[in-house]
Amino acid sequence: MEENTAYYETLITKYLLCEASTKEVHQLLEWLKFSSENLDLFMKMRQSWLIQKTHQLEQIIDIDDEWLSFSERARLNKSPVTRKLRTGTRRNFMVAAAIVLLLIVPTLSYFLFFMQPTKQTLFAENQVIESVLPDGTQVSLNTGSILFYPSLFRGKERKVSLNGEAFFDVTHNEEKAFVIDAEEMQIRVLGTSFYVNTHALENTMEVVLISGSVELSYNNHMMLLEPGEKAIVLKKYGEIVKQENNDENLLAWKTRSLHFNDTPIHEIIDILEKVYHKEITVINPEINNCRITATFERQSLEAVLIVLQSTIDIKVRTNGNRIEFSGTGCQ
Repeated sequence: MEENTAYYETLITKYLLCEASTKEVHQLLEWLKFSSENLDLFMKMRQSWLIQKTHQLEQIIDIDDEWLSFSERARLNKSPVTRKLRTGTRRNFMVAAAIVLLLIVPTLSYFLFFMQPTKQTLFAENQVIESVLPDGTQVSLNTGSILFYPSLFRGKERKVSLNGEAFFDVTHNEEKAFVIDAEEMQIRVLGTSFYVNTHALENTMEVVLISGSVELSYNNHMMLLEPGEKAIVLKKYGEIVKQENNDENLLAWKTRSLHFNDTPIHEIIDILEKVYHKEITVINPEINNCRITATFERQSLEAVLIVLQSTIDIKVRTNGNRIEFSGTGCQ
């Protein structure tokens, strides 16, 4: 740990002396963002450096000669009104000017290198995650999904990139559209809530509008959605198909609210796998003929399985991360 700190102390010194390469500056940036302690060390070293440089300037600059040269170049001695500055005043002026220069250069460098928007990443590795973007937009990511976004939205657009499944509740801004790059598909909104899945089925993507309006473009095709409509991107054919969204469980992975109305078991299994991230296998194919009507509000998978067992008389067995359904099935 001490060796690591010593390395970055050397890197900070090189930066202050304007000897750091672009690669080293970016490396220093990542280190500074890692913790507040790192930033504190940088600021302390920079402050010490400024004090040292100011002292050196006082030692090597002949203040009186510099003031005389400056006043002659500015023709101050030929001014109709003359004022004689005391030596202390002149010295203070020159030192103050030197300090200003020393402050300006590192500060400009700091803003150029360290205050630029940086790319942030949201990765829902093992569970659903919810976050708020810099503009106040709320986003929920399903497991395995990745969102890239800047630390600060600048320019005329609020652009992010998505791979996977997400729900957005976008903060309204008439002057700055919210744009999602999702593989070859692009979605533009001003302020709305909608669902996106770049891996809906094989070679397909989905966009479902909950409220507001959405402009979708793909492969030179453009489509506008109204609330309750769903756009299906058929990547194999390069087309977009619009239809009504009749899926009550579209956001079940986010809300844990499940609604089944005479729903066949194979559809229920697909939903349970998506919500609870478990593999479910049916041993007896006749089980797929069974249908269920039930509602579950934020219940555990174990609670859901108990209801299924008592309703259609199936046996549930856990085998590692996999769940097996067996039984006589339904005729």
